[in-house]
Amino acid sequence: MEQLGTPGNSSTVNILIGAFDGVEGLEKCLHLVKKWDLRFTCYTYKCLLQAYLRADDLNRALQVYREMRRKGYKLDSFGYNMLLHALAKDEKVDQVYQVFEDMKKKHCEPDEYTYTILIRMIGRLGKPNDALALFHEMLSKGCNADSMTYNTVIEALAKSRMVDKTMVVFSKMVENNCRPNEFTYSLILNVLAAEGQLGRMDEVLEISSKYMNRSIYGYLVRMLSKLGHATEAHRLFCNMWRFHDKGDRDAYFAMLESLCKTGKVTEAIDMLGKTHEKGIMADTSMYNTVFSALGKTKQIAHLLDLYEKMKQDGPKPDIFTYNILISSFGRAGRVDDAVRIFEELENSDCKPDVVSYNSLINCLGKNGDLDEAHMRFKEMQERGMNPDVVTYSTLIECFGKTDKVEMAYSLFDEMIAEGCCPNIVTYNILLDCLEKSGRTADAVDLYSKLKEQGLTPDSITYAILERLQSGSQRTHRIRRQSPITGWVVSPLRWGRANEGTSAEGYRIVGNIGDQWSDLLGANVGKPNYESAWMMMN
Repeated sequence: MEQLGTPGNSSTVNILIGAFDGVEGLEKCLHLVKKWDLRFTCYTYKCLLQAYLRADDLNRALQVYREMRRKGYKLDSFGYNMLLHALAKDEKVDQVYQVFEDMKKKHCEPDEYTYTILIRMIGRLGKPNDALALFHEMLSKGCNADSMTYNTVIEALAKSRMVDKTMVVFSKMVENNCRPNEFTYSLILNVLAAEGQLGRMDEVLEISSKYMNRSIYGYLVRMLSKLGHATEAHRLFCNMWRFHDKGDRDAYFAMLESLCKTGKVTEAIDMLGKTHEKGIMADTSMYNTVFSALGKTKQIAHLLDLYEKMKQDGPKPDIFTYNILISSFGRAGRVDDAVRIFEELENSDCKPDVVSYNSLINCLGKNGDLDEAHMRFKEMQERGMNPDVVTYSTLIECFGKTDKVEMAYSLFDEMIAEGCCPNIVTYNILLDCLEKSGRTADAVDLYSKLKEQGLTPDSITYAILERLQSGSQRTHRIRRQSPITGWVVSPLRWGRANEGTSAEGYRIVGNIGDQWSDLLGANVGKPNYESAWMMMN
């Protein structure tokens, strides 16, 4: 059109405004308006304002809006809502109220979307009563509230912990046949938990009984478990179990995890045996969750029984199953069982990975069979696996605790030569070995390497340095009886034991290897090597 020298009209400009993206394209449109000597219509202004809002240019959108007002034009409800939403998002509170009043003066009735925008803004400002007043105004104007509106009001009230008013609005929502969704329930659950009123969950279930289904039950069980409210989660789970023929797999798994985390492993085993009653097949992840809990509490008899059941009835063990079992047997000092499981792993469809070897090496080394542990270390290298920081740290600790400091230091040097970077735990282990063997100069050199590597010393590092500086190895320590290797001397630690506190405030528990256990969580289904260390200790 431009090339032919044919001028466009207002409709052409309106189409172009809708087609262009970004401010630059809109400026081209305005240039054409001037070139063709066109006048803006009300519709052109609407298109331009909405285009600026889509381009996130609120200032230019406001300029267009003010020009429209001067010329006596008005927006439709869609245009007003777009502008109000942008202003509210940018926290232009005064301008939101001004545009809202203009809207009413221009006889453009606010709809449910308009009110929802204002209610959300006011709720975020921490004015729940004002938000509630707007909601009542909206209903009095004949607007129909949808789930978004109800959720917005409930969110404003819940944020201010107004439990009773939250419940009233929730009841109104159900009464008006508006189905609550997961977000609705999460808002109510969080405010009840925050105010210590989880007992009112029964009231929530009664109010929304006509909408309660397996999916919602499952969601609530997962949420309660995640928030650490195991008792309420279990009670709700039992309701779901009684009233629904089919179970929710995610809710079941969340309940299983919750029972295991709270030490109710017997109940977890019982649940695992009843999955089929609700049409849920117990899978490997479920078994792994229970295996991990049994291993941590050293309930080896139950662990063996459950493993035999798994082999007989299915499902098949996976690599995580084997790794958990090896770690569990190692923790309980059952070296022969750990080796047997490792051999089963080698003969299965799964093959040992780095975590498998780390678990076995830890088991052998911590239970006094250092030669076998070192042999397995060599074996994994021969099979093309690269030992990681956990592998090296485990062996360094085991050799150090048996006064084989030269071997520990040799492994440390090999670790660096192989490109495996030591972390602060590795350094702490070796520093502790050197300090106990009286090799002060080597310990000081090692500390220098630690600093050169850019690592930050922690409380254990400083505790060892304090012992080095004092020139005495008679620092107060807790001694723990190990059923396999005898007495283990613990380094100084922050925060758990009540006795043996030094002038610096360090407290003494565990051994240096236990530092990993404090920091890392158990793993039942993800290839996280650090988590494997947690299972080993």
